[in-house]
Amino acid sequence: MNRTQVINKILQQRKPLVQKIEQVETLLKQRQEFLKELEQLRLTIISQLDNPDSVELLKKLDLNKMQSLIDSALAALSKLKRRFARTTLNIGVVGRARQGKSRLLQSISGLTGAEIPDGDREHCTGVRSTIYHNRDDNQETYGVVWFYSEISFLQEIITPYYAQLQLGTPPQSIQEFAQNDLSELPAALKTFAEYKAKYEHLKRYKDNLGRYYKLLGTTKAEPLKITRGQIREYVAQDNEKGERIYFNYLAVKEVKIICPFPQADIGQIALIDLPGLGDTGIGDQERLIKTVGEDVDVIIFVKKPQKGDYWADVDVKLYDITKSSLVEIPVSLWSYMILNHTPTVVDNYLNCQDLQKSIKDNHIEVLQTVIVDCAGKTAVSVFLDKVLNELVYSITDLDRKYARTCQDRIQELGNMINSELNQVRTLLDDYANIPRQFLGLFNRFIDNLSYSMMELRQELQQKIGTVDPSFEKQVKIALDACKLDPGIPSENAILRRSVHPEYKGSLRSVYYAYIAELRSHISQHFLSLNQGLQESMFNLKNTVANLLIDEVRLGELTDQRGVNFLKYMATILESKNNKLELGFRTFADFEMSYGALLLQLIRQHLNELLTPDTSDMDSKNIIAKTAEMLSSLAPNEITAQTAKTVEMLSSLAPNEITANTVKKNLQLLYDEAIAKCEATLNEWLTKPSEVEFFMFEEFSDRILFAEGMKDEWFAFLDDDEIRSKVWIEFRQIEERKHLQMSWKNQVTKTMIPNQELVFL
Repeated sequence: MNRTQVINKILQQRKPLVQKIEQVETLLKQRQEFLKELEQLRLTIISQLDNPDSVELLKKLDLNKMQSLIDSALAALSKLKRRFARTTLNIGVVGRARQGKSRLLQSISGLTGAEIPDGDREHCTGVRSTIYHNRDDNQETYGVVWFYSEISFLQEIITPYYAQLQLGTPPQSIQEFAQNDLSELPAALKTFAEYKAKYEHLKRYKDNLGRYYKLLGTTKAEPLKITRGQIREYVAQDNEKGERIYFNYLAVKEVKIICPFPQADIGQIALIDLPGLGDTGIGDQERLIKTVGEDVDVIIFVKKPQKGDYWADVDVKLYDITKSSLVEIPVSLWSYMILNHTPTVVDNYLNCQDLQKSIKDNHIEVLQTVIVDCAGKTAVSVFLDKVLNELVYSITDLDRKYARTCQDRIQELGNMINSELNQVRTLLDDYANIPRQFLGLFNRFIDNLSYSMMELRQELQQKIGTVDPSFEKQVKIALDACKLDPGIPSENAILRRSVHPEYKGSLRSVYYAYIAELRSHISQHFLSLNQGLQESMFNLKNTVANLLIDEVRLGELTDQRGVNFLKYMATILESKNNKLELGFRTFADFEMSYGALLLQLIRQHLNELLTPDTSDMDSKNIIAKTAEMLSSLAPNEITAQTAKTVEMLSSLAPNEITANTVKKNLQLLYDEAIAKCEATLNEWLTKPSEVEFFMFEEFSDRILFAEGMKDEWFAFLDDDEIRSKVWIEFRQIEERKHLQMSWKNQVTKTMIPNQELVFL
């Protein structure tokens, strides 16, 4: 393979690592989220923990430090990923101003001073330029420009000047920067030429703001493409005549130049002109470190020795800055030093030799130090060939060393985090180990249940024979309704009905019809008694439910109350196949009803008094029938109205039945029926209390005294979820167990699987 093919192969080999690195990045970012959750849990637990030793351990657990360490690891991975994602091998050229960097870049790229300012007069600019080799000779050289946004310009360019020069609060907007005067340089700094020069740099940004500020933010969507002839306008401050007429560079963040390099087989490489030290721009050092660390595969240092020159502190500092940009692989393995020989100006070859011999004495370690005329294209071409030939064979090993170092550091980080987390993972294992004493609590529960039920039984027993207020109220309503709405027809209604074809003028037939209707009319009024009986039972169920909820302390099992609580108990017991379910279900479903208890008695009275007689309806029969009915009544049950009616009937001659006779007789029968029903209902006012008592006894037998019921209660309560709701002691234990498991699970989840940090 030729060199171009080798470079392409190297770039292809890097790509699979990008995906693996991204997987590790995702894992670490996820762990950062887990650490945030763990920190919240840590603060919660500290406020609740009652063990001083455990509290102290949790306070010492520095999860924020772990977050910071992961941030550092992510930054290292980002640099590594950026290296492996590149589509070119990048050569960074580093040197102080006026050392020959631009001449070297011109010789390699074929560009001229029109595109890459020489800087013969003074430092031209700190704009980062990247020159890409384009093998298409038919395409014209062009540039691509990115400008700062207003925010990044203020933060990255202007603010550092305010901080270092102690000028107060930096501007928060371009308008503020333009309108407010610069503060004076503090007196303590005015004595230093360096700070005064930096202050002049800041003034240049401010004084010329109107010439370039409109460019800020204009390349947010896409960069600006420029022609070869426009390149200098965006990277330099003066034209080729030395006239300082350009100010666009002040807004430029980066420029890329695409052109064909003179060497055809140079492959996919790029040259990066790195701002060095030597001018007084603040932030150049930070940008140098960032660029070298993220975008450079090999470094070429450039120094032009002068007469009597030596390796000065500024040279060593520049080397150290570059060295610190990528600590994973020693800069000595991927850097060269060019000593710029200037035979056509002032021949400094001997000076170059002197510095070549003394470079190691000054702890500047590179792969090779060579003497090259940076303006000599042939000499530069030979040097570049050497660099590229060595690079294509060493870069894979360098990549692996870099990746291995990064991987080892991240695995070491993972081990450290895991070690610290492992020390506290089981910290709460004893947190919920409180003696449970379930048997004692259960026995007290049974005693409390038995005592509470016994008290209620005694209370209900004492009520036997007493009038049930709910039933009494409903009886009164029913009887009042009967008296207020007797349903007795008027004489006119009786006569009109008798002439209906159905009755053929027979008052006897009409009388029979009205008797049946009265029976139905009265019966309808008594149906409302069902509500009173049900209300009585409903009140008992509520009383029992409240006893179980408040006295026996089962209320925390559910939010249901009253009858619904009893039904809930039946349901949950049924789900656990517990025999207590029968008692709760029977009691919850039981209803006292009018149909079951009173309907037969009421109907008996109505049938006795309001059943039509099939004999002839004449006065004698009516009197005889009435007398027979009266003979069955006790003396105190014969009312004045009854006696008056009998007296009136006795005065009638046979077959003298009239509408008035029918009405009065119906009223008589109705009154006597109501009287008998009222007497019966008054006797039953105390019956609901008896039913309630016996039903409660049945419920007590089913949940307390039936065989094995104590064991059924034990089985029901001997359940973590149930007992934690019944007893506060176990509720606290369950809360502690939950906190204990949450902590252990969160710590375990946050720990980093070492094998998942491998990307090589």
